[in-house]
Amino acid sequence: MSEFVEKVRAALRGFSAMKTAKTVVCGLSGGADSVSLLLALKELSGELGFTAAACHLNHGLRGDESDNDERFCAELCGKLGIPLCKKRESVRDYAEKHESLEETARKVRYDFFEEALAVFGENSVLATAHNANDNAETVLLNLIRGTGLRGLCGIPPERGRIIRPLLDIPRAEIELFLGENAQDYVTDKTNFSVLYTRNKVRAKILPEILEINPSFLSAIARMSKNLRADEDFFDEAAEKILEESKSGRGYSAEKIDACPEPIKTRAVKKILSGGGVEPSALRIKTAVSLLKKRSARYNTSKNRFFTIRKGVCFMEEIEQRFGGFNEKKD
Repeated sequence: MSEFVEKVRAALRGFSAMKTAKTVVCGLSGGADSVSLLLALKELSGELGFTAAACHLNHGLRGDESDNDERFCAELCGKLGIPLCKKRESVRDYAEKHESLEETARKVRYDFFEEALAVFGENSVLATAHNANDNAETVLLNLIRGTGLRGLCGIPPERGRIIRPLLDIPRAEIELFLGENAQDYVTDKTNFSVLYTRNKVRAKILPEILEINPSFLSAIARMSKNLRADEDFFDEAAEKILEESKSGRGYSAEKIDACPEPIKTRAVKKILSGGGVEPSALRIKTAVSLLKKRSARYNTSKNRFFTIRKGVCFMEEIEQRFGGFNEKKD
């Protein structure tokens, strides 16, 4: 067994979701990362007692290249004897105003992951192929844009039924493993375009940092792990205050406002996200500023409002029409 596969095995054994997993579904794009993960899952399936499967989403963003990726994934799974769930979506049709194509593609992709898990059954988990480089790039991007503690935590290794076995493995080790096994893969040419901010970080910033500190990827991994413990503490405290401040259809604005800032902002963030709103820093700040009011209404996004009524805060959906509102009843 190669060192790469041993690392994947160790990661799989550490995931709580693997305790009941009978099927591990690889989110397969056809790129180096996901292909290496698929091969490792296939090799480990007998020893660890699960069935290896795969799912592929054709975003339809790169025309013939997207179709070629889909064919490659189908042929690879056929060769390995791995069941494949695949789907085609036109991501551009889903893109909403003020939302980037990248953000939309991610939402569509994770919705598809949920569909794939439903196909393979309740004892299935979804493995994505994010690696150590991806995690470092994410932390750097968050720093560049401005972030809080959660942004420094990087990519979570496990969330619900989604696991990331390659998160501590550098891209170089992945490519070495594929080379040793003479396994080809597809390359997304858009990954080389510096028009995208992440690609600039990948192609220009990260290599410079690695020259200064060759151990930067492992250093970031250690930092992220340590900070996740701190973030989990604050997150649990926010959950507790929401439970204690339940009132009617929402939560006591006064009780939340009385909390220390780190708990208060996280509680409001949970209220926003629970109402289907992306909890940006500006939205959280605006909603927090209203907590001292007995009555307020903040239009967070189309048809979605953070509302305070008689001291109780909650999210509500109100259809906006010219000249007024049409409130949807619960």
